Amino acid sequence: MSSESIESSLQFFLLMSFLAAVVLGSQYFQGRRRARIHETIELAIRQGQPVPPELLELLARREGNTKPPSDLRWGLIAVSVGVGLAIFGQIMGSIDAEARTALTGAAAIPGCIGVAGILLHLLGRKSS
Repeated sequence: MSSESIESSLQFFLLMSFLAAVVLGSQYFQGRRRARIHETIELAIRQGQPVPPELLELLARREGNTKPPSDLRWGLIAVSVGVGLAIFGQIMGSIDAEARTALTGAAAIPGCIGVAGILLHLLGRKSS
């Protein structure tokens, strides 16, 4: 393996690690915030104090929105990711021909999943 190949692999790994850290960090801090709200309500109830209605509305609004995203939404997101990877592959292809092939091939996976999601949405809508 050449040093350029190792360097590009390291850069890719660092990019993916950064993205994973952002997503996981966001989920962690949202969970912590929700736990603090629950602790506040529990403490108020234990002390016999009234729970502010604004706090209950905040919890109901955030937790009541648990409807799963539609097939159309996920399909469009996946197709967009596939298109983005394909464009990135074409740009990287000017630097390294193997990158074009690898990224364009990788773009087909979310692209096909996205097309399937869109088709599921369309077929489900017609049958109902």
